[in-house]
Amino acid sequence: MVIEFLKDKKIYLVVVAVILFLIFALALSPPLSFPSESIATVSEGTGLYTLSVKLGETRVIRSPFWFRIFAIALGGERNMKAGQYYLSRPQSSFTIAWRIFHGHYDVETVRITVPEGFTVKKISTLFDERFTFFDHSAFESLAPEGYLFPDTYFVQVTATASSTIKMFGDNFTRRVGSIVSELEASNKTLEKIITMASILEGEARGQEDMEIVSGILWKRLNRGIPLQVDTSFIYVNGKTTKELTLEDLKINSPFNTYLYKGLPPTPISNPGLESIGAALNPTTTPYLYFLTGDDGQMHYSRTFDEHVAKKLKYINRR
Repeated sequence: MVIEFLKDKKIYLVVVAVILFLIFALALSPPLSFPSESIATVSEGTGLYTLSVKLGETRVIRSPFWFRIFAIALGGERNMKAGQYYLSRPQSSFTIAWRIFHGHYDVETVRITVPEGFTVKKISTLFDERFTFFDHSAFESLAPEGYLFPDTYFVQVTATASSTIKMFGDNFTRRVGSIVSELEASNKTLEKIITMASILEGEARGQEDMEIVSGILWKRLNRGIPLQVDTSFIYVNGKTTKELTLEDLKINSPFNTYLYKGLPPTPISNPGLESIGAALNPTTTPYLYFLTGDDGQMHYSRTFDEHVAKKLKYINRR
């Protein structure tokens, strides 16, 4: 009788184990309606519970409960990697959780280089037909001019306007973080420094000339003299120095630094560290004017008459 009881108990335990295994296997397996060839987005700051419910509703996982168990075992919600995950084929809940906690997006990336001095609109043109989720209008209206750091990026083809802005902005914060002490010592706001740096990107080349031009422009600001920089017309009518006419200089725009004193209301491009450094470290000189000649060299003047003479000598306006 004892033997029969033990046999019955053993059979019972086997049955229970099989049932539990089947329940676990079912919970682990992907839903029959798994959305193959789709993208699952994990937004920045999304909680584990919210994510598990969302994945359940979109049929990526079968059991939000078991997904949370796997996620907790892998490290908890603090270790989740935000981003867009390509779901090429059905995968188990554990595999999905593992991918999110290791940032395995399985998405093609494209190498994009943003040169110093590019505007938001120019950066937008770098995103071609490969970026099917990228909204150019949204990017151009939402991206903060001046704060999209020029650099080389490996961008997922699933990138959106908002994710791209965040990527550029995060890089700006990291890179500019190295000059925080200089910024504090300058007694100038970050906005003023970035705006000045964006002007320097268009007005000078090379660290030495940038720092000399920086000194001239800060001096003009302090003396209440209009900056009179041609590069700001990119925000007025898109013309270059040689294309400008006397009528252009009269256009009523806050970006017209011939008509309005002070810095433009916003940066006019996205500057790199060299120009930001020049804005922070201007060179003191006796000059009040500068120009770039047809010879590609910078020419500086103390007086307006001297400046006009150098214009006639070094710039051929045919």
